[in-house]
Amino acid sequence: MIATWKTCIAQELAIIRDTVNHFEIGVPIGWRYGVPIEQTVSFMALRKKESDQDVPRENFNINILHRDEVDLNKSYGQYLEIVEKTEGFKILYQGERIIGVRKYKYLVETHKNKINKENMSHYILFTNNEGEILILTMVTTSANFEKFKPLFDSIASSLNY
Repeated sequence: MIATWKTCIAQELAIIRDTVNHFEIGVPIGWRYGVPIEQTVSFMALRKKESDQDVPRENFNINILHRDEVDLNKSYGQYLEIVEKTEGFKILYQGERIIGVRKYKYLVETHKNKINKENMSHYILFTNNEGEILILTMVTTSANFEKFKPLFDSIASSLNY
């Protein structure tokens, strides 16, 4: 991975390039990032603790999946069938957007954390590139979502795949 710098609205991002999975993404300066040892995701970034009382919940991850389905709408529908089974799952809004030259489906949803039952919000970008699916999932507590949404928008806009 290679890092460069980019300034986004009131938040500086380091652009990380994954040459294996062929994507670039901005990671907020000061966040930890990498590929988990157990490789449950292709890439992960976590907000660091700001004080002893701080309990960071903010993170994002990228999953790269290989599927036979190459149609974006069909593969997104299949994805929704899986995630809507999560306890307390509710779609707040969804739509489409173009980032660079690629079309993405986006989704903001809430659900219960399966461990501590806390209400969580996910901002998800989903695309299908000839059967290679990229899912960017940005996470925070539902109570903090509006505070972190501008940062998540900057991270999403920095994605190059």
